[in-house]
Parts: sequence; C-alpha cells; structure tokens
Amino acid sequence: MNYDHFQRNDFLHNDSFVRWVLFQEEDSFWQAFIKKHPAKADEIAQAQQLILAVKKAEGQNTPTLNQKAVWANIEDIISEGDEIEAPTGLVRRFWQTTAGPVRRSGHSAFKWAASLVFLAGVAWLWTTRQPDHQVSYQDLIAVVEEKSPRQEVANDGPTTKKIRLEDGTMVHLEKGSRLSFPVHFETNRREVVLSGEAFFEVAENPAKPFYVYANELTTKVLGTSFRVSALENGKQVTVKVQTGRVSVFKQNRVDIADPETKGLLLLPNQQAIFNRTNEVLNRSLVEVPVPIVSQSPFVKRQFDEVKVAEVFEELEKLFGVEIRYNEDALSGCILTTTISDDSLYDQLEVICQTIGAAYKEIDAQIIIESKGCK
Repeated sequence: MNYDHFQRNDFLHNDSFVRWVLFQEEDSFWQAFIKKHPAKADEIAQAQQLILAVKKAEGQNTPTLNQKAVWANIEDIISEGDEIEAPTGLVRRFWQTTAGPVRRSGHSAFKWAASLVFLAGVAWLWTTRQPDHQVSYQDLIAVVEEKSPRQEVANDGPTTKKIRLEDGTMVHLEKGSRLSFPVHFETNRREVVLSGEAFFEVAENPAKPFYVYANELTTKVLGTSFRVSALENGKQVTVKVQTGRVSVFKQNRVDIADPETKGLLLLPNQQAIFNRTNEVLNRSLVEVPVPIVSQSPFVKRQFDEVKVAEVFEELEKLFGVEIRYNEDALSGCILTTTISDDSLYDQLEVICQTIGAAYKEIDAQIIIESKGCK
C-alpha cells in the first residue's frame, strides 16, 4: 500500500498503522516511513496520541472497551475550547456547520470525526487482535460451509475423543478441540477443519486426497498417520508425521486451494512448524524420533568391526532419517556397536564420540561433521 499521500484520518483508519502503535508490529517499516516523510511527523504524532489515549482509557488487561473512560480521554485530546456533546452509545453524530448549532473549526472537526470512526475500529481490533494474514477456525468454516452440509464434534471432556469418519479415517480429538467435516465427502477430495489438536489415521485412497485445514496451514495426504496442533490463539501451527508422507503448505487468504508448490514434503519423524506472526514455515525432526515399525525387522542391529557408514545406513532405515556425511573423511572409521529402538540422538552421540565426530540437524536431516579417523 502507498502511504505517501496519507493524512491523519487515513492513518487512523489503517489497520497496519494502528497495530504498529498498539502492538509494535512492522516497527522497522513505520520507523523508516517516518524518516522518509518528516513533513508528516505532526499528523503521525497526533494519530499516535489519540490511539494511545484510547488504549490508556481502555486499560491494558480489560477485555472490552470502557466507553466512558475512552470518551473522557478523547475529549481531553479534542477539546480546544469547543462545545462537546455527550455520547450516545458507540456512535456520535457529527454535524457540519450547516446542520445545527454545534460549530467547530476545521482542525477540531477533523479530530472529532476521526475519533468517532476510530473508536469503533479500535473496539473491534482490541477485542480480536487478529492480524489480517491470520486465519481462524470460523473463517475456514464460513468458506467450507458453502460447499456442502457439515457437522461438528467438540471435545469438552477430559480425555481424547475418537471419531470415525465415513471413509474409515480415525481421528483422535484432544480435549478442548473441535473438528468440522461434511456429512458426505466430495467425490474427488476429503476435507476437514480443525481447531486445537488431533491425531489422524487416514484411510488410504489415492483417488481422493485428504485435506486438514488448521489456521493458516493445509495438510494434504493420501493415507498416513500424523498429528496436527493448531490452537485458535496459539503462536504456531505444528504438523508431525508418524507414518507415510504428507505435504504441508500455508494459505495467505481464506481460500480452499492447493498451493503445494511452495510447501514442504514431510516424511516420518519430520515436523513442520508454522510461525503465525512472521508467517515462516520450517521443517525439522520431531523431538523424539521413533523407529519406523514396518521396517524395523529388516534392520541389522549388531556390528563388529565395520565401517561407520554401514551403521549410519542401518540407522537411516530404522528411523527413516537421512544422515549426510563426507564418505571420504569417514572411510577409515571402523566401529563395533549395537543399535536399538532407543533415542536416535543418544545413539548418534555415542557413535560420534567414538569416532571423534559431531552431528547437527539441518532441515530434518542429520549432518555428521568429522575430519576423519586415523
């Protein structure tokens, strides 16, 4: 948006400017704008003063606006010897000079009119505090309800609630969570909306992908098991894969679409974390990687005087985690050890200490750093 021609009233109407004053969002942008437009300093300062006065009157921890306190603060700002009417509800009427007995200078009249519009705007902003880029459960429901009749299950109990969908998918809905799903799935896709946390065991159907919409993230699968955590007022959305693979991508608007090209492909023991504040989507390993059950019987466990590369290969099979290293540097590393279903990180620690190496995680991969074995 071009703010170059903004005046005081425009700043008071602008959500980005109000959020900057109240919550310091996009601070670097607005500080740079002020330096670039010194002629607007007075208008910006006056707009800030009114916004902060409303905040002060409302009180930091009060969930709803105190109208009397707000108007008292506004009147302190805009009264310059002019007559002020008593408020009638949230909206006051502003008469032009031709409309009645109340006369004000252009400067005062402007601040009066701006304060009227601003009060209603701040009342909404202060109670919701939902940035424009964030998507809520109700936002998503409003979109999907237009496509087909839906039903909702809310878990208000103390334990996990199991839900079996018509396609055979099992959903383990955690307490305090809600799940919305259609009475009947569409012919070419299965869509559910989640608020809170749930573990999904999706019935496999390559012809009908399964979509989970949760805040700004969409998770698409064909048949797998994974956990989604998307608290309504949480700072992030997390998707953790247990089996199979899923694609995860963000939505900038409430638009039930399929923008996978900018998303992430998650494999077992990987997770995607979306930061709702800066809109960054990252991939990493889960906190505690677990063995891939279907592959574990085929993994060699005992090693006697073998190259360390062989041990890493078996760990990759067991946990489904890619381990990268310099083959030439580790070609002379010989190891006798046993691998197990215990912590992947503990086993990597022992191996690295034995061969004089170190490891770190980058983009859900294990990177081994070593100068080689002598």
